[in-house]
Amino acid sequence: MRLAASLALAAILAAAAPAPAAAAGPRLLRYDLSVDVPIAAGTLVLWGGTELLKHDLAPARCRVCGTNSLDAGARELLLARDVDLPRRASDVLTYAVMPAGVAAHQLLAARAGGSAREGARDLLFVVEAVGIAGSLDQLVKYTVGRQRPFAHYGNAPAGRAPDPDDNLSFYSAHTTVAFSLAAAAGTVSSLRGYRSTPWVWAVGMTLATTVGYLRIAGDEHYLTDVLVGAALGGAIGVAVPLALHGREDGAQAPGATARVQVFPLPLGVLVAF
Repeated sequence: MRLAASLALAAILAAAAPAPAAAAGPRLLRYDLSVDVPIAAGTLVLWGGTELLKHDLAPARCRVCGTNSLDAGARELLLARDVDLPRRASDVLTYAVMPAGVAAHQLLAARAGGSAREGARDLLFVVEAVGIAGSLDQLVKYTVGRQRPFAHYGNAPAGRAPDPDDNLSFYSAHTTVAFSLAAAAGTVSSLRGYRSTPWVWAVGMTLATTVGYLRIAGDEHYLTDVLVGAALGGAIGVAVPLALHGREDGAQAPGATARVQVFPLPLGVLVAF
């Protein structure tokens, strides 16, 4: 757990105390609470509900029971001697460190820009993306029914009885959540114009990649489970804020002073705020 604690401290320091937001304040983004709140709440309910009903929804027997040379080779290369440590560390990073770091950063960056309320909206936008990504992962897991590597290779924790969760390997929920969280926070920060945006992307993606590695090292997932989770989680994390919360053209944060520059171009003018 020392590894998890060290990563937690580094992530919180890097994400929660970055360079201050741009002096002009966070750029305002489009939103509609009558749409955004139901999306966030509905996907979280769907995700949580399917998790609570796992024993009823998960396949009792694996539908995809075998493996392949790529996954087998990656497992042999990356599997840890003590699988319990990476399992616990991945839980801490995915469901404690990264959410805490993202929440701290968005609230502090928006507050530094003069609008704490926008930080709360940032979190709503991030939750939307993570909720959609997590819900999709659940639906695919129950449909595919891929056997986890520890079950396939007989490497289950001592005394662990067979469980429907043994057949929910594809694709990795931890990796999906980590990448959707990092990508959504990075995209929202980019749209806002926070000066700390490079830190959000760098720290977020580093931690998300670490989560993917830990899921393989802990014998919970195959490489392909992690790669698909990273790709879909990252894509949803970028796409949802871009699709639902683009910038309001010319909008400024409350109390901010607009600064406009006009540059002549051959086919018109460029107006920069």
